[in-house]
Amino acid sequence: MPPRIAWQDIQENTFTRWTNDELKLRGLHINSLKDDLKDGLMLINLMEIISGKSLGKYNKHPIIIQQKLENLTIALKFIQSEGLKLVNIGPEDIVQGNMRCILGLIWTIILRYEINRNGGGEDLLKWIQSKIPEYGIKNFTKDWNDGRALNALINALRPDLCKDHMDLDKKKKLANARRGIETADKEMGVDKLVLPEEMIHKRVDKQAMMTYLAQFRNLKDTNAAYRVRAFGEGLHKGIKETKAPFFVERPTDAKGEIKIKVLNEDGKEVSCDITKAESPAGYEKLAVSYVPQKAGVYKVHVTLDDKHVPGSVFTVVVEEDLSIGGEGKVFCFFSTTSGNLKQRSDINNTKTLLTSKNIHLRKDFVPWIPVDIMDRKDREAVFAKAGTRKLPIVIIDDEYLGDYDKLLKVLLLIVCLSTASLHGDEMLSSSNTVLSST
Repeated sequence: MPPRIAWQDIQENTFTRWTNDELKLRGLHINSLKDDLKDGLMLINLMEIISGKSLGKYNKHPIIIQQKLENLTIALKFIQSEGLKLVNIGPEDIVQGNMRCILGLIWTIILRYEINRNGGGEDLLKWIQSKIPEYGIKNFTKDWNDGRALNALINALRPDLCKDHMDLDKKKKLANARRGIETADKEMGVDKLVLPEEMIHKRVDKQAMMTYLAQFRNLKDTNAAYRVRAFGEGLHKGIKETKAPFFVERPTDAKGEIKIKVLNEDGKEVSCDITKAESPAGYEKLAVSYVPQKAGVYKVHVTLDDKHVPGSVFTVVVEEDLSIGGEGKVFCFFSTTSGNLKQRSDINNTKTLLTSKNIHLRKDFVPWIPVDIMDRKDREAVFAKAGTRKLPIVIIDDEYLGDYDKLLKVLLLIVCLSTASLHGDEMLSSSNTVLSST
């Protein structure tokens, strides 16, 4: 008995897998369309990969809502510039995790860049009908439930595979679907965007099946290395003297020797720590990490039998310090629920002081940011940047200012500079000079 699953889950699962199938070319991965598109980074990278175009400048370290909305606005405007019609979706919908809007957006993208690549949905159906006319395929749903049509399509494209498709027992739906999906993945490079238990579901999602079947018309590389996936932060960003982790995952039947090599900016090899990690059934997974000793551009090579996996060679930008995307900005983080009397006093005094000096009116001042409503990951990044959990936290030009007493010193200098009519960038630069000298 197959597990119970709703058609909405099938669609979400397929769209997530399709997104990851594209993102792997940059060593990126999402676990959830609802949560992992919120900062705009994955959507920007997805559009750059599938369009082959650059989206220009955006915030690579977004942690506050304003930065995320700006990134999402950049992505959505680009999508519209590509001629895709977006209906009733804005950056706020993605930040809020509106799944109806998010799934509609991803489907619009899939339709343009996957299904319409060689014609539209009707053309895809006609193409399938021309390949397996004996099955009388009329739709993308129930006609695929017993798994036989899938095996027939494989045989039509690769006559050496699934020759017995007509003899398969219609009652053995799950076995038929599993055989076809596994064969297509291993022998033809067709990714498992739909799982066997999803294909045989009586309400299998039409859009999910179209996304999966379109791959047969747009066949990719079939070498074993293509089936290996490398993903994780250590493949695209890092911080000096901080562990940079990533994973390498392959199907158990993708045999061969996996080699991993990390080179620093000087071309010297960096040692890696490699261990086996927990993996889903049918896969083997390696947990890899390295520690870059200096900032710069690193290169990560991941190969199977000397053939590069998708995305390799990966380019990794290693920075001197953790960034929270605050370049050219004044951030003031506080808590609305602090029970510490001293902390509440410091927060109130900071607000009063900044307001009295009209700092809150500056164009580079970002409105008061309550850490209480931030995502945990973003909140922890703020604390890590400051090196303390003590609030308020004031950050100028992506540098932690210090405690309340130090804020007073810097503000005195900023006010003096304002009197001298210096521009904001100069003021920020000068305030950083104070940071390094006090």
